[in-house]
Amino acid sequence: MVEQQYFEGFDKSAENDSRSAHKREAQALRKLIEKIANLGEQSFNKIILKDDVKAAILVARKLKANSDERRRQLQYVAKLQRSYPDDNLEEQFAALGSSSKTDPKVLRLERLREKLIQGDISVLNALCSLILDIDRNKLRILVKKAKEEQSVADMVQKEKPHSQHLYKFLKQEIARANVELPDELLK
Repeated sequence: MVEQQYFEGFDKSAENDSRSAHKREAQALRKLIEKIANLGEQSFNKIILKDDVKAAILVARKLKANSDERRRQLQYVAKLQRSYPDDNLEEQFAALGSSSKTDPKVLRLERLREKLIQGDISVLNALCSLILDIDRNKLRILVKKAKEEQSVADMVQKEKPHSQHLYKFLKQEIARANVELPDELLK
């Protein structure tokens, strides 16, 4: 019986992963690179990348969305990124949170918040009729505080914690009620 030997020059280790495992890892990296390429400008600038990888992604971002050129460029970016295995791209991407480009509901919630702050009582009534068990008084108080904060913030550049709290409340209530915001409410 012939004993199989390990030759140092051919494999990285005696017990290396299977070809399928390598392909799955490469595919996951390609998908992550595509998500990073689709990020908005601010989120993209927050991610720390090597110079050559960042330059290649910038080229891909300029190409047409569903083209073969972009797909091939993103494959090339993934190949470049594989040479830097110590980069923590997944953690950086997860730390970004949601943006309006990755989550279209964010943009709709922001639009609803602005309509509530700038609008009259009809927007608030329409939201309360959509979500029957919403705490109407809490919603009115949050909108009132956000309006006051907006008038002060227009004069001086400062953070808007009441507006952020209103956004979080709207997000929580809409998720709890499991409803979709109608387009008429956001016009």
